[in-house]
Amino acid sequence: MTEPTRERRSGVDWVLTAVGMLIFAYMAYATLFGPYKTTIVHLALFACAMLCIAFLDRTRSDQQVMRSVQWGLDVTFAAATIVTMGYVIVNFERLINLWGSSYLTGTDVAIGVAIIVISLEAARRHSTILFALGVFGVVYMLYGSYFPGVMQHAGMDLKRIIYLTAYTTEGFFGTGLSVAASYLFMFMMLGSALQATRTGDFIMKVANATTGRQVGGAAKSAMVASAGLGTMVGSSVGNVVTTGTFTIPLMIRTGFRPHVAAAVETNTSEGAQLVPPILGAAAFIMAQLTGIPYATIAVAAILPAVLYYLSLYCVVHFEARKAGLAGIPEDEIPSLRQSFADGWHLLVAPAVLFYLLIVESYTPSYASLIAIGIAMVCGLARSVSRMPFRAILDQFDSGARQAAAITALIVSIGLLQAAIVTTGLGPRIADIILSVSDGSLLMTAILAVVAATLLGMGMPTPIAYLLLAMFTAPALTAAGAPLLGAHLFLFYFAIKSGSTPPVALVAVVAAGIARANWWSTAVTAFVHSLPGFIVAFMFLFSPALLLQGDAMTVALSACSAAIGVFAMAAAVQGWCAGRINWIERALLAAAAISLINPGYLTDIAGVAVVALIYLRRARLDGIQSAPATGAKHQNT
Repeated sequence: MTEPTRERRSGVDWVLTAVGMLIFAYMAYATLFGPYKTTIVHLALFACAMLCIAFLDRTRSDQQVMRSVQWGLDVTFAAATIVTMGYVIVNFERLINLWGSSYLTGTDVAIGVAIIVISLEAARRHSTILFALGVFGVVYMLYGSYFPGVMQHAGMDLKRIIYLTAYTTEGFFGTGLSVAASYLFMFMMLGSALQATRTGDFIMKVANATTGRQVGGAAKSAMVASAGLGTMVGSSVGNVVTTGTFTIPLMIRTGFRPHVAAAVETNTSEGAQLVPPILGAAAFIMAQLTGIPYATIAVAAILPAVLYYLSLYCVVHFEARKAGLAGIPEDEIPSLRQSFADGWHLLVAPAVLFYLLIVESYTPSYASLIAIGIAMVCGLARSVSRMPFRAILDQFDSGARQAAAITALIVSIGLLQAAIVTTGLGPRIADIILSVSDGSLLMTAILAVVAATLLGMGMPTPIAYLLLAMFTAPALTAAGAPLLGAHLFLFYFAIKSGSTPPVALVAVVAAGIARANWWSTAVTAFVHSLPGFIVAFMFLFSPALLLQGDAMTVALSACSAAIGVFAMAAAVQGWCAGRINWIERALLAAAAISLINPGYLTDIAGVAVVALIYLRRARLDGIQSAPATGAKHQNT
């Protein structure tokens, strides 16, 4: 999470900061005492503040003419946002009691058109894909009767489209905006509070102290730091910027090639969103969409998170072994005891957050708000974690602006949601996917991965997951995937879309810090992620990995998955107790894939292949090293 630069502290900046702090105060009030008047008023107030910040907060052109044009457009859209949301707030009682589009007044229609245009412009500024999808949603609702085959619907007139998209919970005030207000905003502010109390610095010190001395210690420290901080930061890019600024240069200094160091940080930052209790905020969205209790989702994610980081650990360890890399220099490793003595109090807020969410089952907003308060009290209580007021304000301002950018993206989802729900497109999309895959769960899953890569390009994970849940989750469950497994599978690939070419936004940011080629970084990150893909597909075929089933079944599934992850990591890196040839790599990859499918025969076959190759390579390595050892003794 970056602090605003001094050059941005203009009068407009101070106004935006004030708006961000006011909406934070209101959202805290709403969390404690309930929404003001009713839900639609609450969402309108939130959208008004967030979109005004999003429209006015951007870099200006160096050219005077362009700067004037940009400023004029920004002010126009910000003013339009205030007018439209103000209209909804003033007329909310009449609008929520409308019986249909025929009761709309001429002013209602004009305001509705403005809301649609504002939604599209907000999306256009941040994502071409979401803008295109929003336009498609409007066009499809209006002209769907002319579409061919299964895409065709009866069509609807303009007034009905305006009514559904601008004034109902199936459009602008639907799932997307509700998610942003109910989950993402307070969660982003919690990340700001943790940054303002130097929690990131504390986690970095602990990571270096615990894993720094190991082979490839700098990369393993990056894993620990990113997993610890990233689950609360909630953004892969934010995590890369926060931890990667320290970990990437350290990895390079200890021998990792720049693009490899950037790839390691990319994968560890993305994987942090799989780590309970937060799961990068998407678990809250998943709970709302599926009806599965949040605590169930968080517990089910424990084993997948462990396996994901086991896969990265193996990849990093083999990479370091191949290159003959050591750990972090001893004089740069902090004392674990001293680190805990300085920062133990910073763990109170995350612990309380976990307790409130998992044990007490409080809402995410309430739990996050309480954790924010505790984090600030604990951080200010000791000089080691105390920051100046200006720095704290900058962190909260940064959090509000990030929330505004995500909200600007997410409002256009209302247009897409309206198109899917009101035209019956959702079930037809599932039918199309199933007809292409012929009902095969594996083929349906592969198509879902392709969709994740396309829909997730440049998107924050929660939005990418939300789109995938709307488009592909019904097809996966219809093909036989368990509901929780299907959604965790989609969540995993929504996360990984941030590093998958051709866009690979997370990898681009990491490569910038490493001064490495972004394409090499993205490809390396993708290859290093292949062992983790094994885990993701197991979500669909082995519910035991989600801790569903008896203890013995869960234990056996965890063991086979761990061996599969090890095998794929060895195949990817070409190392298994020593360098291995291409035949052995192919056999290990096949063994890893066989371990996806639950069944004693495939598991035994996969384990046998891994054991034989490992023992063979260990034996050959022993034979090759024996003469050298003997010669050494002779010389002495």
